[in-house]
Amino acid sequence: MSVAFGIYIGCSSCCIAVNKDGKFEVVANAAGDRVTPAVVAFHDMEVVSGLSAKQGIIRHGASTVLNVLRVVGTVEDEGMCPSSMSCRPNWESGQPRYAVQRGEKTVQVSADEVLAHIFSLLKEIASAHTSEPELPVVITVPAWSSEGTIAAVKKAANKAAFTVLTTVTQPAAAVLAYGLLNDNKHIIQVVVLHCGGTTVVGSVVEVAGGMLTLKESITSSAVAGDALTDVLVQHFATEFYKKYKGDPLENRRSRRKLYNAAENCKHVLSTMGTAQVYVESLWEGVDFSTTLSRARFDGIVSATLAAFLQPAKEAVHRSGLAMNQIQKVVLTGGSAKIPRLQQLVGEAFPQAEFLCSVPPDEVLAAGASTEAAQLLGQQSHTPASSSMVPALATSVFCMVLGSENSVCVFSRGTPTHSRQSLNLPLPSPIPNFCSIVIYEAEEAANEPHDDAILVQVNVTSLTSNSKLLKMDFHLKSDGSLHVALQEPEAKINRAFIIEAGRS
Repeated sequence: MSVAFGIYIGCSSCCIAVNKDGKFEVVANAAGDRVTPAVVAFHDMEVVSGLSAKQGIIRHGASTVLNVLRVVGTVEDEGMCPSSMSCRPNWESGQPRYAVQRGEKTVQVSADEVLAHIFSLLKEIASAHTSEPELPVVITVPAWSSEGTIAAVKKAANKAAFTVLTTVTQPAAAVLAYGLLNDNKHIIQVVVLHCGGTTVVGSVVEVAGGMLTLKESITSSAVAGDALTDVLVQHFATEFYKKYKGDPLENRRSRRKLYNAAENCKHVLSTMGTAQVYVESLWEGVDFSTTLSRARFDGIVSATLAAFLQPAKEAVHRSGLAMNQIQKVVLTGGSAKIPRLQQLVGEAFPQAEFLCSVPPDEVLAAGASTEAAQLLGQQSHTPASSSMVPALATSVFCMVLGSENSVCVFSRGTPTHSRQSLNLPLPSPIPNFCSIVIYEAEEAANEPHDDAILVQVNVTSLTSNSKLLKMDFHLKSDGSLHVALQEPEAKINRAFIIEAGRS
């Protein structure tokens, strides 16, 4: 059977999984790590990627590129680069570039080229697991990715000699990793919470009939894994000052040393109860050594961890669901390995099944490799240009005018060729006639704006026995909405079509 690969590439790290005989395995790099830093350093005579580049950031910070996925495919500065970065992009030529020192020359390197170096490193890892010259791959992209970002990712992967079958969003990859699409009998509401180094993304995915729909996705850069590391840095800096009356944050070199130690401490406490922290010559030749327990760590970062849940809660709310309607929760990203965060998520979704058999920092690559294997298994396969299907850009609601109660027909992101049936109760006492309004909006409104109304239908000849209106909606593949309205007591049976418009 053909070998297929799945790649997760994020702002802070990347990961590759191989799928053989229907089973996936996340493979290790040359250092034995299954997750590789998405870092590239430009030295005088060579380009270094991955762990080696990250380890040398203290000495070569000005020529080391971090968080390239945040800027690739953009045409202007969107304020997504941390102010602490030494090597910052510029958009003077209309695309992101980095000025790096190589020998005696300052060279402009494009963000696309940086990304290609990361994929080249992943290609070396992949080549060790197959003798085939072709490396078919599915790549996960963040839910916030623009078309420019997706195009740049595919271009960089192709440049590194991968054959890109398609791309999938991170929430979709998480669902694929656990085989949730195999359930064709139930409608499942899934929350996918991605806790990365620079962003936290909360998504709600509906699985029905072997199809998944991304109902809502909320991205926050205000709190993420780096924020946890920053809290630890402040804690260690305060402890150092109390002991030695010196501030290790006063210069960039000592601050970076302490940051690396705090980051390592965070990773250790994800699996161990205690972490030893040691930094040689942190400040004025003074070494720093301390011990931190997991319980103490939980207390230090408790407020920050609580904020991680906000994007998921907001996504659930905007999807029109209650927290107890969520049936499954999947955590992804390196920060999701923190036990206290997992506990907080479990408490927030008490009715949901917590899926955690695959390590959170490996689950996205595993899901992508599953999709790659399925695509290769098709008898006639042509490389897909995109994983996206036509879908609603704005939610569609329906209401009886004057009732002040709107019902969501289709939420934003619903794919075309979807169906929905609703029973709208009539106001009491039963009027002789009423008006049905179908409108589009981000959220339900008591009085929808005129520009948002798609159609207003007057229903006449209602009887005293009329109780409700039955409405069937069919969102066609061409974007038109076909509506059937029935009221059996008054023998009302009407049908109308809303042509494709803004939705």
